Amino acid sequence: MGQIKILDCTLRDGGYVNSNHFGYRNIGKIINALNESGIDFIESGYIKDTKESYSEDITEWDSFSSFKKEQKTALKKDKNYTLMLLGEEYKIENLPKAKGKNDIIRMSFHKKSVNKALKYSKEIIKSGYKLFLQPTVTINYTESELKGMLEEINKLKPYCVAIVDTFGEMREKDIISLSKVFDKYLDKKIAIGFHAHNNLQLAFSNAIAFIKQLNETRDIIIDTSIYGMGRGAGNLPTELVANYLNENYNTHYQIEPLLKIVDNVIAKIKSKNNWGYSLEYYLSAINSVHPSYIINFMRRKTLNTVDINELIKLISFDKKTEYNAEYANELYNTYNDNQIDDKESYQKLKEIVKDKTILLVGPGASINEYQKEILKVKNKKDVISISVNNRLNIETDYLFISNKKRYENMEKRESDKLMITSNIKTNSKSELIFDYQKSLSRQKRVSDNSLLVILNILSQTSKKIVLAGFDGYSNENNYYNDELSLVFNANYIEELNHFMKESIDEYRRLMDIKTITPSKYL
Repeated sequence: MGQIKILDCTLRDGGYVNSNHFGYRNIGKIINALNESGIDFIESGYIKDTKESYSEDITEWDSFSSFKKEQKTALKKDKNYTLMLLGEEYKIENLPKAKGKNDIIRMSFHKKSVNKALKYSKEIIKSGYKLFLQPTVTINYTESELKGMLEEINKLKPYCVAIVDTFGEMREKDIISLSKVFDKYLDKKIAIGFHAHNNLQLAFSNAIAFIKQLNETRDIIIDTSIYGMGRGAGNLPTELVANYLNENYNTHYQIEPLLKIVDNVIAKIKSKNNWGYSLEYYLSAINSVHPSYIINFMRRKTLNTVDINELIKLISFDKKTEYNAEYANELYNTYNDNQIDDKESYQKLKEIVKDKTILLVGPGASINEYQKEILKVKNKKDVISISVNNRLNIETDYLFISNKKRYENMEKRESDKLMITSNIKTNSKSELIFDYQKSLSRQKRVSDNSLLVILNILSQTSKKIVLAGFDGYSNENNYYNDELSLVFNANYIEELNHFMKESIDEYRRLMDIKTITPSKYL
């Protein structure tokens, strides 16, 4: 059975609440309380290579030596202290050599910076530090990506690698799944950590699931903060975890020093800088997006919460984890331009489809091979046919377009009967126009896929759907027209097909969906 340890990060992650301005005396008091309680690791702030305005009242240090010098009266020789290094912001050549045997650096990094993080890791270890690694938004890695990263990390032999729930979005099944992957590929001598945020109020239950999943096989480390101190919804409370471990795993943490420091220090900070459950951080979690986007939209006071939730869904997947203010403003303006009342379009659609079967024809190469079968279905009296996002070599009753670029590049005909989404601008008043935001799929990685968008629209009016030409993502020539072909990474293709199938399965609970051509989605 492995050991279970607690790493308290009040003075670091808790510092988002007060911009790390704890005050010199309070820093010492918090360290003393954590020492007395027996907490295994005490994270005391950030290590930064530049500090424009150094202050003993702020938990930011240029080196371990500076930290130890400032807080020498609070530190104990037999205790483990860590400082956080932000991989994207730090210049590794400025890192001083470690002077203490137990000097520990925790480095956090984004998925896009894995290679840089591995390079930094070598330098940190080479400089004499123990190393903890924190891959942020861990849930965004595929298993193959985690496998590759963890196998490289094994060569470095750090002390710990953590599962980081950056946006507090993980559920128990996510924790169990990621724990299994980490346990499978990470060297057994390396501890696995868990860093939770409490956006969905699941930090404690997720920590319990993590402990139960891994403590039989290896050492694990749980990140906490006193009184749950942390930005927005807060973190996993130290006193809560310590008490749970005492009751269930024969540990001997002292709870009283933690309660005293809550009374004497933390409660006062909370009265000025509140944290706890909030709508902003709930929306951040369920949409897997940086909370600053939601805060930006809410501060404008012009959209209700439902609208904001729809707006968040439009954030591009590659921009979700790192906040971009310029992009947020552009998105906000675009959303307001495109928002429409589509009740009339839905009423007209209902009259058109009635009890008929809907044939959706996609651009897959299979429509060439199965043309006779498609025409046989199309020509039935009780069938309405709709081409999806392309003008195809099979004439259909309607043409549905949700991709602005495809629409702009498409040949326009007066005879066209169009169904479009509100992100497309036209001068015509004859089209059926549906609100783009409301029509997007719930599955974030394929939310704007045209098939899912039209299925979402039809789910409110139709019961029987027949698909043709939705072959699935592939690097082979799987389009009826070579000009439409796209090239993707093999792992990405596998992910897209998985998410498409998962999404279509949800719609199959509402509608009878069949395909007359081979498809990776069904």
